[in-house]
Amino acid sequence: MKVKSRKAKIGIFLFIVPALAIYILFQIIPIIGAIFFSLVNWNGIAGSEITFVGIKNYVAAFQDPDVILALKNMAKMVIVSVLFHTPVALLMAVAINAKCKCYRLFKALFFVPTVFPLTAVGLMWYFIFMPNGAFNAMLDSAGLGNLVTSWLVNEATAMNTIVFVNVWAGVGYYMVILLAGLTTIPEELYEAASIDGATPVQQFFSITVPKLKPILSMCVMMDIIGSVKVFDLVFAMTQGGPNGLTNLPTTLMYNEAFKYSHYGLGSAIGILIMIICTVATFASNFMSAKIGKND
Repeated sequence: MKVKSRKAKIGIFLFIVPALAIYILFQIIPIIGAIFFSLVNWNGIAGSEITFVGIKNYVAAFQDPDVILALKNMAKMVIVSVLFHTPVALLMAVAINAKCKCYRLFKALFFVPTVFPLTAVGLMWYFIFMPNGAFNAMLDSAGLGNLVTSWLVNEATAMNTIVFVNVWAGVGYYMVILLAGLTTIPEELYEAASIDGATPVQQFFSITVPKLKPILSMCVMMDIIGSVKVFDLVFAMTQGGPNGLTNLPTTLMYNEAFKYSHYGLGSAIGILIMIICTVATFASNFMSAKIGKND
C-alpha cells in the first residue's frame, strides 16, 4: 500500500510539473525581475549601466503628477465599471432569460463586443469619435451641431469617452456569466412566489439577487481587476493623450519604460499595479466570504 501511495504522489507531482514550470517561467520569474528593476536606475538597453537606487523609483512615482493623475483615472474607470457592468449585465441577463421576443438575437448582439480584441474595439470607437467620425456626423445630421467636439482630444470628454467604451465592451461578458447563473435557479421558486402573489420586481429582489450573490461578487472582483489592468483600449484610442490626461497606470508604465527609457520607474509602476490587483482580490474575497456567512 505504501508503494502504491508513493507512486500516486510521484504521479501527481509529475502531472503538475509542466503547469508549475510554465507558471514559474512566465509569472514568478518576471515578477522577481520587475521587483529588481524597480529598485535600479536603467534605461532598458542591454549592456548599459545599472545603478541601484533602492525605493527612489517608488518615491518618484508618488511625487509624479502624471502617476497621480493615472491613478485617479484608474479609480474612475474602476468605479464606473463596477457601477454599470454588473447591474446592467444582470438586467440584460434577466430579460434574455425571460425569453422575450428575438432574445437569441439580442444575446448574440450583446455578446459580440466581447469576442473582438480590445485593440480592435478601441480602433473602431476611435474612428467613430474622431473629429470627422461617424458620431459627429450623426450629431450634425440630427441638427445638434453645437454638440460636435473632438471627443478624444477635448480635455473635458476624452477620459469619459474611454470609460464609456470600456463599459460598452464589457457588459456582454458579464451578461453571459450571469445568464449561466440564472439557469441554476429552480423555476419552482418563481412559481411558488407567483402563487403567493409576488410581482416580477419582488421576485427579482427576493429570489434572483440573493441566489446570484456569489456570482455577483465574482463579477465585481473580476471587474475591478480587469479595469485596473486596461491597457490596449486606451492605447488604441488615445495612447494616453491629450498631454497624458487619459493615461492609466498601465499605459504610463509602458510609456515610461519603453518610450522614455525610464525602465526602473516603469517597473515600479508595474509593481504598484500588481499590489493594487492583489489588494483588490483579497478585499473582494473577504467581502464574498462575509456575504456568504451572513446568508
